[in-house]
Amino acid sequence: MSKRQPGQSRSKQSQGEPDDLFIARVLELRRWTQANQQVMTILGVLAVIAVAGVIYYGNYRSSLNEQAAQQLELVHQSISIEDRRGAQDQLVTFLERYGGTVYEGEARLLLGELYLRNGEAQQAQAVLEPIGGRPRAPIEIQAAMLLAKAYEQDERLAEAEATYLEVADRSELSFQIQEALSSAARIRAQRGDAAGAIALYRRALEGLEEGDPLRGHFEMRIAEIEVGLNT
Repeated sequence: MSKRQPGQSRSKQSQGEPDDLFIARVLELRRWTQANQQVMTILGVLAVIAVAGVIYYGNYRSSLNEQAAQQLELVHQSISIEDRRGAQDQLVTFLERYGGTVYEGEARLLLGELYLRNGEAQQAQAVLEPIGGRPRAPIEIQAAMLLAKAYEQDERLAEAEATYLEVADRSELSFQIQEALSSAARIRAQRGDAAGAIALYRRALEGLEEGDPLRGHFEMRIAEIEVGLNT
Protein backbone atom coordinates (compact mmCIF):
# COMPACT_ATOMS: atom_id res chain seq x y z
CA MET A 1 0.00 0.00 0.00
CA SER A 2 1.35 3.40 -0.99
CA LYS A 3 1.65 6.03 1.65
CA ARG A 4 0.11 9.55 1.27
CA GLN A 5 2.71 12.22 1.34
CA PRO A 6 2.07 14.80 4.09
CA GLY A 7 2.94 17.76 1.87
CA GLN A 8 0.48 16.56 -0.78
CA SER A 9 -2.45 16.49 1.71
CA ARG A 10 -1.79 20.01 2.96
CA SER A 11 -1.59 21.29 -0.62
CA LYS A 12 -5.06 19.95 -1.50
CA GLN A 13 -6.50 21.35 1.73
CA SER A 14 -5.02 24.81 1.12
CA GLN A 15 -6.46 24.85 -2.42
CA GLY A 16 -9.90 23.86 -1.18
CA GLU A 17 -10.20 26.50 1.54
CA PRO A 18 -10.47 29.59 -0.78
CA ASP A 19 -13.10 27.81 -2.88
CA ASP A 20 -15.09 26.89 0.19
CA LEU A 21 -14.83 30.47 1.49
CA PHE A 22 -16.02 31.93 -1.85
CA ILE A 23 -18.99 29.54 -2.00
CA ALA A 24 -19.90 30.36 1.60
CA ARG A 25 -19.90 34.07 0.85
CA VAL A 26 -22.05 33.57 -2.27
CA LEU A 27 -24.55 31.54 -0.29
CA GLU A 28 -24.56 34.15 2.47
CA LEU A 29 -25.21 36.92 -0.04
CA ARG A 30 -28.01 34.90 -1.63
CA ARG A 31 -29.66 34.30 1.76
CA TRP A 32 -29.38 38.03 2.61
CA THR A 33 -30.88 39.00 -0.76
CA GLN A 34 -33.79 36.57 -0.31
CA ALA A 35 -34.41 37.84 3.22
CA ASN A 36 -34.30 41.48 2.10
CA GLN A 37 -35.99 41.14 -1.26
CA GLN A 38 -38.55 43.84 -0.49
CA VAL A 39 -35.84 46.29 0.53
CA MET A 40 -33.87 45.57 -2.66
CA THR A 41 -37.01 46.11 -4.75
CA ILE A 42 -37.69 49.47 -3.08
CA LEU A 43 -34.08 50.59 -3.55
CA GLY A 44 -34.26 49.63 -7.21
CA VAL A 45 -37.48 51.58 -7.72
CA LEU A 46 -36.01 54.62 -5.94
CA ALA A 47 -32.90 54.47 -8.13
CA VAL A 48 -35.04 54.40 -11.28
CA ILE A 49 -37.12 57.34 -10.02
CA ALA A 50 -33.96 59.33 -9.18
CA VAL A 51 -32.46 58.77 -12.64
CA ALA A 52 -35.74 59.66 -14.30
CA GLY A 53 -35.98 62.81 -12.17
CA VAL A 54 -32.48 63.94 -13.16
CA ILE A 55 -33.25 63.40 -16.85
CA TYR A 56 -36.60 65.20 -16.57
CA TYR A 57 -35.07 68.16 -14.73
CA GLY A 58 -32.29 68.45 -17.29
CA ASN A 59 -34.79 68.46 -20.15
CA TYR A 60 -37.00 70.94 -18.30
CA ARG A 61 -34.12 73.36 -17.70
CA SER A 62 -32.99 73.09 -21.30
CA SER A 63 -36.52 73.80 -22.55
CA LEU A 64 -36.90 76.70 -20.12
CA ASN A 65 -33.63 78.27 -21.29
CA GLU A 66 -34.75 78.00 -24.92
CA GLN A 67 -38.04 79.71 -24.11
CA ALA A 68 -36.19 82.42 -22.18
CA ALA A 69 -33.87 83.07 -25.13
CA GLN A 70 -36.84 83.47 -27.45
CA GLN A 71 -38.61 85.85 -25.09
CA LEU A 72 -35.47 87.94 -24.62
CA GLU A 73 -35.12 88.27 -28.38
CA LEU A 74 -38.63 89.79 -28.46
CA VAL A 75 -37.53 92.28 -25.81
CA HIS A 76 -34.55 93.33 -27.95
CA GLN A 77 -36.91 93.86 -30.86
CA SER A 78 -39.10 96.13 -28.73
CA ILE A 79 -36.06 98.14 -27.64
CA SER A 80 -34.85 98.46 -31.24
CA ILE A 81 -38.11 100.15 -32.25
CA GLU A 82 -37.97 102.47 -29.21
CA ASP A 83 -40.91 100.78 -27.48
CA ARG A 84 -39.34 101.23 -24.04
CA ARG A 85 -42.54 100.90 -22.03
CA GLY A 86 -43.45 97.71 -23.85
CA ALA A 87 -39.93 96.37 -23.29
CA GLN A 88 -40.17 97.18 -19.56
CA ASP A 89 -43.44 95.28 -19.24
CA GLN A 90 -41.97 92.33 -21.14
CA LEU A 91 -38.90 92.26 -18.91
CA VAL A 92 -40.96 92.38 -15.71
CA THR A 93 -42.94 89.38 -16.96
CA PHE A 94 -39.72 87.71 -18.12
CA LEU A 95 -38.16 87.89 -14.65
CA GLU A 96 -41.31 86.44 -13.09
CA ARG A 97 -41.24 83.45 -15.44
CA TYR A 98 -37.56 82.94 -16.20
CA GLY A 99 -35.83 84.43 -13.17
CA GLY A 100 -33.77 81.32 -12.52
CA THR A 101 -32.41 80.86 -16.02
CA VAL A 102 -29.02 81.82 -17.43
CA TYR A 103 -30.64 84.89 -18.99
CA GLU A 104 -31.74 86.48 -15.72
CA GLY A 105 -28.66 88.69 -15.45
CA GLU A 106 -29.04 90.09 -18.96
CA ALA A 107 -32.72 90.79 -18.35
CA ARG A 108 -31.96 92.64 -15.12
CA LEU A 109 -29.34 94.76 -16.88
CA LEU A 110 -31.77 95.70 -19.64
CA LEU A 111 -34.61 96.50 -17.26
CA GLY A 112 -32.38 98.48 -14.92
CA GLU A 113 -31.07 100.56 -17.81
CA LEU A 114 -34.60 101.25 -19.06
CA TYR A 115 -35.68 102.37 -15.59
CA LEU A 116 -32.68 104.72 -15.44
CA ARG A 117 -33.52 106.24 -18.81
CA ASN A 118 -37.04 106.92 -17.56
CA GLY A 119 -35.79 108.48 -14.32
CA GLU A 120 -37.15 105.61 -12.20
CA ALA A 121 -34.09 105.25 -9.98
CA GLN A 122 -35.69 103.30 -7.15
CA GLN A 123 -37.14 100.69 -9.52
CA ALA A 124 -33.71 100.37 -11.09
CA GLN A 125 -32.14 99.78 -7.70
CA ALA A 126 -34.64 97.03 -6.86
CA VAL A 127 -33.88 95.24 -10.12
CA LEU A 128 -30.09 95.64 -10.04
CA GLU A 129 -29.25 95.08 -6.37
CA PRO A 130 -29.68 91.26 -6.47
CA ILE A 131 -26.80 90.91 -8.96
CA GLY A 132 -24.92 94.19 -8.53
CA GLY A 133 -24.84 94.43 -4.76
CA ARG A 134 -21.74 92.24 -4.41
CA PRO A 135 -20.20 92.06 -7.87
CA ARG A 136 -17.79 89.29 -8.85
CA ALA A 137 -18.54 88.12 -12.39
CA PRO A 138 -18.36 90.53 -15.36
CA ILE A 139 -22.13 90.79 -15.73
CA GLU A 140 -22.42 91.56 -12.00
CA ILE A 141 -19.84 94.34 -12.36
CA GLN A 142 -21.89 95.79 -15.22
CA ALA A 143 -24.95 95.68 -12.97
CA ALA A 144 -23.00 97.38 -10.17
CA MET A 145 -22.06 100.22 -12.52
CA LEU A 146 -25.71 100.79 -13.37
CA LEU A 147 -26.63 100.43 -9.71
CA ALA A 148 -24.18 103.19 -8.78
CA LYS A 149 -25.81 105.44 -11.37
CA ALA A 150 -29.22 104.62 -9.90
CA TYR A 151 -27.99 105.57 -6.41
CA GLU A 152 -26.56 108.80 -7.81
CA GLN A 153 -29.79 109.59 -9.62
CA ASP A 154 -31.64 109.00 -6.36
CA GLU A 155 -29.15 111.32 -4.56
CA ARG A 156 -27.81 108.48 -2.43
CA LEU A 157 -24.30 109.80 -3.01
CA ALA A 158 -22.47 107.81 -0.34
CA GLU A 159 -23.81 104.53 -1.70
CA ALA A 160 -23.09 105.65 -5.26
CA GLU A 161 -19.47 106.50 -4.45
CA ALA A 162 -18.89 103.23 -2.61
CA THR A 163 -20.36 101.22 -5.49
CA TYR A 164 -18.28 103.05 -8.11
CA LEU A 165 -15.14 102.35 -6.08
CA GLU A 166 -16.06 98.68 -5.77
CA VAL A 167 -16.38 98.49 -9.55
CA ALA A 168 -12.97 100.15 -9.92
CA ASP A 169 -11.45 97.60 -7.53
CA ARG A 170 -13.03 94.52 -9.12
CA SER A 171 -13.18 95.27 -12.84
CA GLU A 172 -10.43 94.13 -15.21
CA LEU A 173 -11.52 96.50 -18.00
CA SER A 174 -9.57 99.75 -18.11
CA PHE A 175 -12.39 101.83 -19.57
CA GLN A 176 -14.75 100.59 -16.86
CA ILE A 177 -12.21 101.33 -14.12
CA GLN A 178 -11.62 104.86 -15.38
CA GLU A 179 -15.33 105.59 -15.71
CA ALA A 180 -15.94 104.33 -12.18
CA LEU A 181 -13.04 106.34 -10.73
CA SER A 182 -14.01 109.56 -12.50
CA SER A 183 -17.64 109.14 -11.40
CA ALA A 184 -16.57 108.60 -7.79
CA ALA A 185 -14.24 111.62 -8.06
CA ARG A 186 -17.08 113.75 -9.38
CA ILE A 187 -19.22 112.77 -6.40
CA ARG A 188 -16.41 113.57 -3.96
CA ALA A 189 -16.00 117.01 -5.53
CA GLN A 190 -19.76 117.52 -5.34
CA ARG A 191 -19.70 116.65 -1.64
CA GLY A 192 -16.84 119.06 -0.97
CA ASP A 193 -14.05 116.49 -0.69
CA ALA A 194 -11.62 118.20 -3.07
CA ALA A 195 -8.52 116.31 -1.95
CA GLY A 196 -10.33 112.98 -2.26
CA ALA A 197 -11.55 113.87 -5.74
CA ILE A 198 -8.04 114.81 -6.89
CA ALA A 199 -6.69 111.52 -5.53
CA LEU A 200 -9.20 109.53 -7.58
CA TYR A 201 -8.56 111.51 -10.76
CA ARG A 202 -4.83 110.87 -10.34
CA ARG A 203 -5.49 107.19 -9.79
CA ALA A 204 -7.49 107.18 -13.04
CA LEU A 205 -4.58 108.86 -14.84
CA GLU A 206 -2.24 106.03 -13.82
CA GLY A 207 -4.09 103.61 -16.05
CA LEU A 208 -3.95 105.79 -19.16
CA GLU A 209 -1.31 105.82 -21.88
CA GLU A 210 0.32 109.02 -23.07
CA GLY A 211 -1.82 110.66 -25.74
CA ASP A 212 -5.08 109.17 -24.48
CA PRO A 213 -7.82 111.84 -24.85
CA LEU A 214 -9.03 111.14 -21.33
CA ARG A 215 -5.73 112.33 -19.87
CA GLY A 216 -6.51 115.90 -20.85
CA HIS A 217 -9.98 115.67 -19.35
CA PHE A 218 -8.77 114.30 -16.01
CA GLU A 219 -5.87 116.77 -15.84
CA MET A 220 -8.27 119.63 -16.52
CA ARG A 221 -10.59 118.46 -13.72
CA ILE A 222 -7.63 118.26 -11.32
CA ALA A 223 -6.55 121.77 -12.28
CA GLU A 224 -10.08 123.15 -11.78
CA ILE A 225 -10.35 121.59 -8.33
CA GLU A 226 -6.89 122.85 -7.33
CA VAL A 227 -7.83 126.40 -8.44
CA GLY A 228 -10.89 126.15 -6.23
CA LEU A 229 -8.72 125.12 -3.29
CA ASN A 230 -6.40 128.11 -3.78
CA THR A 231 -9.13 130.76 -4.05
